[in-house]
Amino acid sequence: MIKIKDVEELFELEPMKYWALPSGLTDIERQDKLNLAISGGDYIYSLKTDGNLIRAVITPDRFALQTRGRGRNSGVFGEIQDKVFWADAIANAFEDTTVLIGEAYIEGKVDKDVGAVLRCLTDKALARQKGENVVKFRIFDCFYYNGENLLETPLIERIKYLPKAVEAINHELVSYVKYYEAKPETFWDKLSNIFAAGGEGVVLYKRNMTPCENRTPAWQTIKVKQVLKEHIDCFIYGVEPAEKSYTGKELPTWQYWMDDKTGEKFLGSYYLKYCDGGMIIPISKGYYYNWPGAIKCAVYDENHNPVVLCKCSGLTEEMKAALRDNYDEWHMCPVKIDGMMVSRDRNGEISVRHPKLVSIRDNDISVEDCLLSKVIK
Repeated sequence: MIKIKDVEELFELEPMKYWALPSGLTDIERQDKLNLAISGGDYIYSLKTDGNLIRAVITPDRFALQTRGRGRNSGVFGEIQDKVFWADAIANAFEDTTVLIGEAYIEGKVDKDVGAVLRCLTDKALARQKGENVVKFRIFDCFYYNGENLLETPLIERIKYLPKAVEAINHELVSYVKYYEAKPETFWDKLSNIFAAGGEGVVLYKRNMTPCENRTPAWQTIKVKQVLKEHIDCFIYGVEPAEKSYTGKELPTWQYWMDDKTGEKFLGSYYLKYCDGGMIIPISKGYYYNWPGAIKCAVYDENHNPVVLCKCSGLTEEMKAALRDNYDEWHMCPVKIDGMMVSRDRNGEISVRHPKLVSIRDNDISVEDCLLSKVIK
């Protein structure tokens, strides 16, 4: 539960991360666990929009449309109010403090397409939103409404404010999600229809859940996404560098630092020097040790050309160190990956959405067995 003393603290709340069932469950096991959860009538659900999380915070003195991530160097949440066409409508719709949680999305596109627009400079971001490429906003939660604090209000009551908010905003690009009763006898048919239509999935919520920072407790929310029926065999075809900046909440005890001017790295407690405003900045552990942040996973097409399907992060520290020290031994190494689904964009490029490394295939298959034809069969 979130408690605040001043509305300015609303701009610094860490976004919620929604819980999901453990990976590795079979379809039957996953269905049994979800049926047991929803059989008591405690859950409602909404369709998950494939976009970027946005928090709209309006106070008497300030307005911001904040992204989930903090800036690499600034440590503050990104803001997009100058990059979308519906910002002014939200800023002017409420007389007192209001906080709306939603997704910025583009019809028919995925989250990375939205990010590609919103990461642009203002003029370019607006110029790229032509025709069907316009960024829209769909609200799914409300933490404050016209000065009324809803942080301790159950979700089933908070969602009653969503249509009020959209009516007040009155903009064609702003809408709200609908919630449905989660009943075992109807839930799975509706979920199958969502997946068949290309939807990302749903989020189940306990009716009485209240907002929290960071990850929600188990079973308070449940992300239900489509998963591949079979693992994909591919091979390592490159690495991505680790993120440079550290933007977590452990700064006072953080051990990995760098002089932003000279590039010299330091191990130890440098938080006070950082607070003094010098050139020293916190960096990620991976960047400090020159570890890769992800591996590029590829397959061969019909012409024996490598096609990169995705970038898999979530590597163990041991694997990161091994990739750094002996990359030549890992290059073209077969691996098994999982993911939500295989998709094809408007340019015909194939990719795996939300990939996850399952295992190293060692010597049980050859890279010649890693074929695009098996992925899109």
